[in-house]
Amino acid sequence: MAYYLKVGGPLMWILFGLSILSLTIILERIVYFIFKEKNLKKTFKSEIIYAVSNKNMETAYKICDSERNTIGSTVKEFLIRFNENGDFHHFDQLIKEIAMERVSLLEKRLYILGIVGYIAPMIGLLGTVTGMINAFRNLATYGAGDPAVVANGISQALLTTAAGLSIAIPAIVVYNFLNKRIEKTEEDIDKVTTNLINVIRKN
Repeated sequence: MAYYLKVGGPLMWILFGLSILSLTIILERIVYFIFKEKNLKKTFKSEIIYAVSNKNMETAYKICDSERNTIGSTVKEFLIRFNENGDFHHFDQLIKEIAMERVSLLEKRLYILGIVGYIAPMIGLLGTVTGMINAFRNLATYGAGDPAVVANGISQALLTTAAGLSIAIPAIVVYNFLNKRIEKTEEDIDKVTTNLINVIRKN
């Protein structure tokens, strides 16, 4: 590692820092989703609607608690606040407020992965350009008789490019995967709460 950092030049240290930052966030987000964001049960929607339609709120709360995910916690908070206030005119605003608060926990620090995925290849490309500039400067100064004259510059160019792409690819993959998961969660929240609102208004 020390060899590559030395050969790659100053930009390799920046890329090294970005790799540590990116890896830390990837691991933290994956662990969070594994332990805090369980998959939604297929029967959740029908069970919660049945419980609410029968005005069995305690059962509805238990069903939400058993989910252990953002959808369950969002629906539970919505039902609790509805049960306390019983305001039929502001359901849409209420669920949007709750959903935004809950989903923000899923989106935490994800934007950093997006930034890393964007700038890491740019820094790698900058390293490529500076490495080639050094290679041609040495070539102009010392001539083409010794291949070692341009080897350092070319090595820097290739290393920074490879490092930038190696950092960006996993960051972008995880960023898009988790964002897709969040979008699915938002869709499920919308579907469940829309049905619940219809049931509540009919009761």
